[in-house]
Amino acid sequence: MRSYEECPPLLEFLYKRPGKSLPNLTEDPGTLEDLLQDVFDDLRRSTFQLREQVSALQVRNKELEEYGHMVAHDLREPLSILVLTSNVITDIPDLTSEELEEYLQQIGLTASEMKRIINSLLLFAEVSRAEAPVGSVQMKRVVANVQARLSYMIREQQAQITLPEVWPDAIGYEPWIEEVWANYLSNAIKYGGRPLCVELGASASSDGMLRFWTRDNGPGIPPEACTRLFTPYNQISRLKSNAGHGLGLSIVLSIVEKLGGQVGVESELGKGSLFFFTLPAGPAFPEQTLLPS
Repeated sequence: MRSYEECPPLLEFLYKRPGKSLPNLTEDPGTLEDLLQDVFDDLRRSTFQLREQVSALQVRNKELEEYGHMVAHDLREPLSILVLTSNVITDIPDLTSEELEEYLQQIGLTASEMKRIINSLLLFAEVSRAEAPVGSVQMKRVVANVQARLSYMIREQQAQITLPEVWPDAIGYEPWIEEVWANYLSNAIKYGGRPLCVELGASASSDGMLRFWTRDNGPGIPPEACTRLFTPYNQISRLKSNAGHGLGLSIVLSIVEKLGGQVGVESELGKGSLFFFTLPAGPAFPEQTLLPS
């Protein structure tokens, strides 16, 4: 059996590890064997942790690759429209004032669409990495803000919006919850029936969660499409099959799950759709005033 003095490289490694101290020098073989076993255990733990980190990095790199592809895909079409429209204005010198106004309006609308896409992508990235400062949220104020944001769309589509008399407060992060409502309401307006009627509401459950929802009078969504609407972050490549609802519902899923809730849709062909999300109830919410959805 070799003594400690005959194993300086090994001892130097052992004693420099965090939390390790020099043992009493002895010729007892068991002491050295215990030290060696300790080292091997540490190496196994480190190897396992390293493999986990490598695996997580591989998944993350795959997500970033798909995210980059999605960004390029979403921005390519409106950018092409901008280029084509500007070329028409440049190449045709005798455009009438009406034609010029129409092309300029197209450029403005396309630029606004690109801005919306970019804002959605930025929000998607923010939600995936940020920790929100949660607190009590006044849902009445949030919904009012969303209605103001979508006022042009509401007027243009002559949408009739029905609201409850009382909104319960929830626990969450107000800016993110506003984006959830904006997505649900804008989709209800886009895909609703004619005349367009959209109902918003809230209901309470016995587990301390609140269920918020929008109900439209549109054509409904086929069952097979409903299962693909809410696409998690690690399945970005499927977004384009989301029945026209796009990135927005993926953002909704990320936000609500991060705030401790769930999302879902209930739909029947010919009878409209109900999109919902749940959040923890705020303090002293008026449960008796809420009707079941």
